[in-house]
Amino acid sequence: MYSIECISFIWTIILSSVSFRKMSKNYLSRNDELRRGDYLMSNNGQWKAIFQGDGNFVIYGWKPVWASDTCGSDAVRLIMQEDCNLVMYNECNRPKWASDTDTPGSHVCRLHLSDDGILQLHKDATELWNSTMSRGEKK
Repeated sequence: MYSIECISFIWTIILSSVSFRKMSKNYLSRNDELRRGDYLMSNNGQWKAIFQGDGNFVIYGWKPVWASDTCGSDAVRLIMQEDCNLVMYNECNRPKWASDTDTPGSHVCRLHLSDDGILQLHKDATELWNSTMSRGEKK
């Protein structure tokens, strides 16, 4: 029979070896990315922006309110790049969609899902893009 300490130690080893993805934050900063199935959650818990398994990036409340219209694409990751461009890439690193917000120089870039269900992309304190004004650009 194993002691409680031994069982606890074994579970600690097992859990520390498993990689858990953080998927419930409400923003992406520079070089953060989402993979298929990952999502952003608004602070109030009412909105979710999901990078779906079909390659579409969609904001949901009780129904979809915005989408990148990339359903069926081979995109596998969505990254907030250093140049403040939000880009969806396939396995071969070919862009499939972008916010077209690339700016030269070094900036603090952040994509945020607001409590109103709006994705907002900021460079420093300036809003470059939001989901109410654009779907971005398919590549």
